[in-house]
Amino acid sequence: MRKRIDNDRLDVGTNGLRGVHASVACDVLVGASVSERPRRIAMARVIARTAIAAIGVALSLGACETAPVADSDRPPAQVGGRFSIGGFDLVKPSASYGYTGQLSPSEQALRERAKNFDRTVWQGALIGAVVGTAIGAVAGGDAEDAVGGAIAGAAVGALAGMYVASKQKQYASREDQLESMVGDVRTSNRETEALIADARAVLAEDQRRLAQLQARYRQGKATEAELTQERGRTWSNRKVAEKAAVGARDKYRVLESARRDFERQSPGTATGILARELDSYRESIDALDRVAASMAKA
Repeated sequence: MRKRIDNDRLDVGTNGLRGVHASVACDVLVGASVSERPRRIAMARVIARTAIAAIGVALSLGACETAPVADSDRPPAQVGGRFSIGGFDLVKPSASYGYTGQLSPSEQALRERAKNFDRTVWQGALIGAVVGTAIGAVAGGDAEDAVGGAIAGAAVGALAGMYVASKQKQYASREDQLESMVGDVRTSNRETEALIADARAVLAEDQRRLAQLQARYRQGKATEAELTQERGRTWSNRKVAEKAAVGARDKYRVLESARRDFERQSPGTATGILARELDSYRESIDALDRVAASMAKA
């Protein structure tokens, strides 16, 4: 057996891999009878050679000169000082993620329209400025969920109740109250669709710009620092869209809860049109989520 193993060691032409055959052969021969040893050694050779081939491919690929590949699901290191290692934040990153250049008109339009999805903006539009104090009282001073910055359930219910009450105060008839609620949902849906169009325009810009920069990097005409800047730019665009999507979904949750409240208080009133508009609004938010997830993956 020792002679067979020694011969297998000589089959490896690279000093760094000289022990691979021997190691595999020893493992395979453990517990083998004399008659089984030739078959097991042959099997060991196949396993070892496959492993060596895989190592060789990995080494050859590693030697290729390509643009550095960033994990698109993790933020880039901030220029001028890392704020994350291995995807874990060390310090809260700036909204620009280290990007110090000028924003394009499309990027500026995206940020301007995203303001409509800020929580204080849409809550005030639906209910009024008093909303913040009321939510804090109902939710025990913590109106935000620990995950993703979404509004906590208690605050959603409080907002929905206040929203329905405001419609009842504005309009005497149930039909007028319902019509006003339907109008609010339609407006929210149009704003979301417009934001999706802005986000798609920015996504196309990001993909084109990053592809051009990577090509220049491979030609030695751009630096890794420039690539890091561009990754920060695309990531900051993604975060704008993601934050807006969170705000849109919070607003949907409030409006959906308000629909249920209205139905309980208005038995016999047909609310099918409101439910359909809410379904359309939810689909638009899902589309916004998908676009946001595609950003920074150019």
